[in-house]
This record gives sequence, C-alpha cells and structure tokens, in this order.
Amino acid sequence: MLYMTSDITIGTYAQVKPAKVSWKLDINSYTDVCTIELPRITYMKTAKTATDDLTQQNDKLEYDIREGDKVSVLLGYDQNNVKRFEGYVKRVNMSIPVKVECEGYNWLLYDKMFNKSYKSVTVKQILTELCQDTDIVLSPEIPEIPLRNVFFKNSTGVQVLEFLKKECRLAVYFNFNVLYVGTLYGQQQEVVKFRLGWNTVKEDNFKLRNVDKNVRIVIREKDPNGHVHKTQADVRKYSDEKVVKVKAGIRGDLLKDIVNRLQTTANYNGYEGDITVFLEPAVTKGMIAEIDGYKYPEKSGRFFVESVDGEFSKSGGRQTIGLGFLSPKK
Repeated sequence: MLYMTSDITIGTYAQVKPAKVSWKLDINSYTDVCTIELPRITYMKTAKTATDDLTQQNDKLEYDIREGDKVSVLLGYDQNNVKRFEGYVKRVNMSIPVKVECEGYNWLLYDKMFNKSYKSVTVKQILTELCQDTDIVLSPEIPEIPLRNVFFKNSTGVQVLEFLKKECRLAVYFNFNVLYVGTLYGQQQEVVKFRLGWNTVKEDNFKLRNVDKNVRIVIREKDPNGHVHKTQADVRKYSDEKVVKVKAGIRGDLLKDIVNRLQTTANYNGYEGDITVFLEPAVTKGMIAEIDGYKYPEKSGRFFVESVDGEFSKSGGRQTIGLGFLSPKK
C-alpha cells in the first residue's frame, strides 16, 4: 500500500504538515500558484506590544508565516517526493484553516522597477538586466530575438514580461526558477506515459476538438516609416484570416515561428482536454504525454502538457493535466 508523503518548507519552517495543498501551472501564464492550508494555531508566536504605560507590555499572538517567505513543495508516495511548486508567500489568509497563498518566481518582479530605453536590443539582454540580483535563472533555450525602439518607464518587472507576451507575442513562462521566453514553447522533451483506464482516474473531458472553420493567422507589423509587413502561417486550406499585431523589429524567420505557434493552437483539430491521474508519474507543464487509449485507440498519441492542476489532501492526491496540440519543434 502506498502512503502519501510531503516535504514542504515555508520560510524557516521545514517539514510543514498541511491540511491541504493545491497548485496550478500553465504554459500560457508566467504565474505559478499554490495554496497551502494549515491549522490556525500551529504557527502562532507571541509578540510583545507596548501599552500606554511605557513600562508595561502585553503579549499578542501573531502568525509567524509572512509575505515573501520562500516556499518549496514536494509531494509523492512513501517519501519519494517530487517538487510540485517553488516560489514565495504572496498572502496569508487568516481563515480557518489558514490559507497561505503563494506565487512562483514572478513574485520577485512585482516590486522591481525597470527604466530602460533601447534603440536596438535582444530579448535575452532585456531579461538579463531585468533579472539581475534575483534568484531567477534564464533558460539556455531562449533564442536571440532582436527588437527595435523599446522603452520602459517606471515599469514593474511583471509589466516587462507582459510586454513580451502581449506586444511581441512570445511564449513567456517559468519552470520553477527558470524563466523561458521564446518564439516557440521550450523544447522540453521529457515524456510521461498514461494508459486510459489503467493509471488514470478520469478522462471524460479528453475529447475530439471541433473546429468550425479553419482560420489562417497573419502577423502584422508596422515599422517606424509606416510600412506594413505581413507574415502568414504555413497553412493551405482556410476559410478566414485573423490578423495579429506584433512589435516591429523581430526577424522574419522568428516571425514565422511565432505565427506557426499561434496557428497550431488555433487550428488544432485532434483530441484535447484534461485527464485526471494520481501523483505518479509527476507531471509539469511543457512535457509530452504519451497516451495509450486502450479501449479507445483513437485517443492514442503524443500530446503537449499545457497545464497541471493538482491537489493533495486527506482525500488523496490528484493531478488534472490539460492536454492539447503536440509541441512544435525546430
């Protein structure tokens, strides 16, 4: 029989025993989130507070877990614990039970002000300066992406990430403390295997996607001289076009990568949705899930892990894995 085990650290507290842990990782977001539920009384401490009479002090109980405390969450069976989340305490909700709300390494960029102007720069250079003096590590897979005429004034670090995601149409996400920004999703090739109805709990939401019409994605960029350049996705049959604006200055081959990534997401017509599994094998976003359909062979194939929504409690441990298009490759 397998026993659920955990290894959780919050600030100076090691081997924290939770009532419940939930976490969410998503390839389309640079914010990993985790909530740890704890008994209210366990992590209280006595603090001295001054009274009107300066010669006297009163005792006051206060919670000893605070915003900014480092958090590490490893979960598994029989002490074979695997890291599910790493980040920082964002907020302590003093409900019953207490809910410690956490965010990933993007939390370090909320209060970091960024004032820079560039006539010519690469994305990697921006990120190197942005993440200086933090615990964030840049992925070695970040490509050389040139940009022109980029200006940040009193921008937070998170606003810089938002600019790269929204204005440049780049993939932006963390794998724990490793930040990846690129034209395609990172090329994480680790494969996890599942057999429907065998080592899965539920797969009702894993269905064939219905695409009403094929849309061709077209990226539109406008240079400082007012000239408009369009980059079309590599698709032959389509019934409509969707134009997406992008920051000028990105090389043509990189624009082609971006538009094909957006195209793959828009026109994917295979199986997608989510499956619910146990805590093993451990899954994180960006992996490849190899599915054996078993009684449903049409569902067999390799799928891209877009998200992981996990829960660990006395009711058991589960991972709900969002699956979609097969990861594009270079």
